[in-house]
Amino acid sequence: MIRITFFLLLSIGCKAVKSQNIYTALRLNVNNEYKTKKPLKIVETNSFYSSSGKSIHKNIKAFDAFGMLISEERFDKNNKLTARLTYTNDTVRRLKLSRTIERWTAFGANGETAFYNYDTKDNLIETIDKDANDNIIHKSRITCNDRGFPIELSLYDGNNRPFGKETAEYLYDKNKVVTAVIANDGRTISTDTTEYHFNNLNSIHASYNLNGDRTSWVSTGHNGSITHYESEYTYDKDGNCTDQVIYKVTIKRDGKKKKEIDRAFRKQYTY
Repeated sequence: MIRITFFLLLSIGCKAVKSQNIYTALRLNVNNEYKTKKPLKIVETNSFYSSSGKSIHKNIKAFDAFGMLISEERFDKNNKLTARLTYTNDTVRRLKLSRTIERWTAFGANGETAFYNYDTKDNLIETIDKDANDNIIHKSRITCNDRGFPIELSLYDGNNRPFGKETAEYLYDKNKVVTAVIANDGRTISTDTTEYHFNNLNSIHASYNLNGDRTSWVSTGHNGSITHYESEYTYDKDGNCTDQVIYKVTIKRDGKKKKEIDRAFRKQYTY
């Protein structure tokens, strides 16, 4: 049913493990690349704004004849290739079967492959990560609810020893996922609340345009702070989004809004 992210699962020895988490499992087979006409290639230019200036990153994505992602090249702000991802897919069930990632860093090149296993309802139930020599690095086993969403992800090392787990609770009416990282002894190490779009266009916490894209929403930080966002979109003649600009909005005491650009995403399609 993601992007590679990092989370801490602590057990004896307090080791930090790089792995798939609940959120990446949720998004693994969700298509957020385009809405209508299938592209052959998308060149993404992603701009991020902060007090220190603007940072620009570029991705080049290639698709097969079925509109499924088969490769992605990632470039840093200096237009240097930092990573290449390649996918094998089940085009009938529209599921990713594996993902290989190659990285180039100041410490040299490295690579690994993730293999995805599903149940008879096409719910992701296991991920196995292997290094370039086919050795298992770690694996995750996933339990899903009756709607197919992962509610528990248990992590194991290459020797099948448990490293803890992550659980999830879904607030469908609020478009949010509440996750908790739990150690082997049952202690809750951390919790987090993440926004996730459940196609709930009537949510009181966000507004959407006629294309189903969010135009305004509210984000709650770890310290309880509330941040307002607004987004503007441009679409091509086929209905695919070519530009998205996200603004951080401050509401002053007199009710007036102050908008500051936060992020901007541009896509160039080749059909």
